[in-house]
Amino acid sequence: MLPLLFAATLLGSGPASAAPEARSSLVIRGDGFIRSPVNAIQAPAPKLRVRQSEVKIENQRTGTRYAVDIEVGTPPQPLTLILDTGSPDTWINPTCSFANVPEDCETFPRYDYTKSRSINATRAVNTLVYGIGNSTIQYVFETVKIGSATINNQIIGIGIETHNIPLGILGLSPPVGGENEYPYVLDTMKSQGLIKSRAFSLDLRTVDSPDGALIFGGIDTGKYIGALQKLPMLPIEQTPRGADRYYVNMTGVGLTYPDGSVTRSQQISVPVFLDSGGTLSRLPTPIFQAFAASFEGAEFDSRSGFYFLPCDVADLEGSVDFYFGGKVIRVPFNDFIWHVQGYCVLGVLPDDEEPVLGDTFLRAAYVVFDQDNRNLHIAQAANCGTNLVAIGSGRDAVPSQTGACTATAGRPVATAQGGLDVTATRSSPTALFTGEGPTGIGVGPGPVATRVSGSGSLSEPTGTGSADNGAGKGAGIGFGVVAAVVAANVLGWII
Repeated sequence: MLPLLFAATLLGSGPASAAPEARSSLVIRGDGFIRSPVNAIQAPAPKLRVRQSEVKIENQRTGTRYAVDIEVGTPPQPLTLILDTGSPDTWINPTCSFANVPEDCETFPRYDYTKSRSINATRAVNTLVYGIGNSTIQYVFETVKIGSATINNQIIGIGIETHNIPLGILGLSPPVGGENEYPYVLDTMKSQGLIKSRAFSLDLRTVDSPDGALIFGGIDTGKYIGALQKLPMLPIEQTPRGADRYYVNMTGVGLTYPDGSVTRSQQISVPVFLDSGGTLSRLPTPIFQAFAASFEGAEFDSRSGFYFLPCDVADLEGSVDFYFGGKVIRVPFNDFIWHVQGYCVLGVLPDDEEPVLGDTFLRAAYVVFDQDNRNLHIAQAANCGTNLVAIGSGRDAVPSQTGACTATAGRPVATAQGGLDVTATRSSPTALFTGEGPTGIGVGPGPVATRVSGSGSLSEPTGTGSADNGAGKGAGIGFGVVAAVVAANVLGWII
């Protein structure tokens, strides 16, 4: 029988699962890649939506998160998870009463293990600490369906107690410590022949687009401009905090103004990692200050660390620009400026320890994440149709096909090299925000930071279960053991 705490958490930590909304029956599966249609999710908070999706993706304005629809168990139970390229673990069933927006959390369906014939629990528990919030989970073997792909015996976590996280997480990063503790979702998809490489493409599109795309094992040449630029992932020993993430080297930043003129920084070398789980980007303080100083009317809020901007700035025809060698990704102001509760926030915060390009960057980029070859491939995102191409295997697995889209009119007319100084630390801002500001917003979860615990074994399930009734299969760590693990780790949580 499942341990008492585990059972009580699954059955009592939130309302009963809501009836799933009608989903499109059109499912397309190619040779070596997975695609399913977008299905819009209705939720109480205002939504930003993202583009054509191989699995459903959606972006919430209040606590912006990109989420994917999956199904877990036998028969399948629909769930919604945060899409996170900053952590490797996949887990479900957050504790809604401890979420940053409880009423939002409670609108999403939950997994009920008593209704699954395919669950096998393990004795392993863990506490995952993210940039914002944490999750204590118990690992189980379960059937997971993403799009039209069924993954058998995938190890996932089921939340025992979570804080400040309103949805479970689909983790797609490399193992942060450099070595897998168990087969993650990408590993299992490859080993079971669903994809040929541990690679996927991600296209979040603009804030106003109704479609988003996550393609496991494939790319869509109708969703970017020009050639994909290959960027090697930094070795773990060269990353700022010794964590193995999707780190690449950023060589410059700049701005394109409404008249088409461009100013850019001097040549720089800043390691940044691409994190779909981060609402905002986080960059070294001089870059943060340089961006803020470039917008007239920017006011600094010392309580939140945000810069607030006049909202009409977001409607101007300009962009915040990011350089990677010979490739530049231009993020329109409307995508980089975060609209929340009637306020407009510059989509970057200062971080001198672990710079991140989050959703405010990824909305303008088409990115292929290739774990097998430790490369990222990037291009300017666009939309000129659909042309799906499988990612193969081996050294040149990612197709080198040029995007079918072309740049729009109004290209930059002049560039001021070095006009944006991102090396000097500026004095304290004189324009201060004195209003109340937005409340109850979340900007996470951000990258996973540490694993506080690691009790029990993941080597095999504790029981084989029954084909007729999966409820209560395996496990046996008991209430006392789980409670002790939770209590021992409370001090380690970041809340």
